[in-house]
Amino acid sequence: MKTLIAAGLLTLSAALPPASIREQAAPSTAAITGTWRARLSDAWQKRDGERWVSIELQRDGSSNYGTGVRLSELEASGIRGESFSGKDVKFALKRDAGTIDFDGDFDSGRGAGLFRFTPNAAFTAALQNSGRQVSADDALRLAIHDVSREFIASIEQAGYKGVPLDDLLKMRIHGVDADYIAQMRKAGYDKLTIDDLIKTRIHGATPTYIAEMRNAGYTNLSIDDVVKTRIHGATPAFAQEAKSAGLGTLSVDDLVKMKIHGVTPEFIRDIRALGYKDLQVDDLVKLRIHGVSTDFIREIASLGYQNPPLDDLVKMRIHGVTAAFIKELGTLGYTKVSIDDLVRMRIYGVDAAFIRDVQKAGMKDMSPQDLVDLSIHGGRKWLSRMQ
Repeated sequence: MKTLIAAGLLTLSAALPPASIREQAAPSTAAITGTWRARLSDAWQKRDGERWVSIELQRDGSSNYGTGVRLSELEASGIRGESFSGKDVKFALKRDAGTIDFDGDFDSGRGAGLFRFTPNAAFTAALQNSGRQVSADDALRLAIHDVSREFIASIEQAGYKGVPLDDLLKMRIHGVDADYIAQMRKAGYDKLTIDDLIKTRIHGATPTYIAEMRNAGYTNLSIDDVVKTRIHGATPAFAQEAKSAGLGTLSVDDLVKMKIHGVTPEFIRDIRALGYKDLQVDDLVKLRIHGVSTDFIREIASLGYQNPPLDDLVKMRIHGVTAAFIKELGTLGYTKVSIDDLVRMRIYGVDAAFIRDVQKAGMKDMSPQDLVDLSIHGGRKWLSRMQ
């Protein structure tokens, strides 16, 4: 029976149950059986160019696990090509925690059958001697993710003693090993929690990325700040683009705000081209939040409102002072109305329909403020009674 050795695995199961539940689980020497299925086309390629195939394991109709095996190992057991068909195909996945034996059939590249997991008694005894309770279910998960005694010892030698099984699994899944811990220490991040180490791997806040941030002038960042820049894409490249667009060297918080709200270097350059040179990050963020686009600014400018303050542009958008609203007022004789008056008119419901009703009632020379006052003091009810 050919032995399969797989690395870099993905689990579909829930986390390990609490110790109180594990202590009631099946004895650690008990075998586990279940079903498996795979598609030879469900494969991926690792950095070394070798292809791996995903295999799904199911136990008791509820617990699901996923693992990967080298395509070359499957080929060694007689499997040929993504459309392979064959009966009574046998292969095995051997790990320090135990061995998973597979038996089944393939039809046009789709395989299914039964598996049997036999825990390694020596492995289980070693973990129990370290104070950890290990059920057969635990051993299966540890085998799937290749959490070996060697891996555990290396993590302990790196300064992380007595790590719970759940955390060892997460570290293995996400590639947090002793070498990675050493690299993070060399990068200046010593005594990180296991959760922090895992976060950096999940989000790509690696030592290489940290070095790139430092080269861009971002030193002494907390690990949360480093992770935050990766999550939101506030990378050194983005920081350089923002600087080139005229904003200078920005803080991590400003870079993150810009990314969250879509303040791109292109947007900055377009706003500057419209005459707004002294730009602050908070102003740009407000423009994006409230939908003050370069098209809106150009429309307003075409109606005679050249380079109004950014705060006025935001107020106009908040209260619905659109180009269409301004044009409609113009047809009723209200031209060159100040932005403050336009905003007040929108706030108090002085629209084209209201103005027409006022003019029909014989009041044709009312100022914007007069119209606002009339609307505030019951003008609509008065006009309705006159109709």
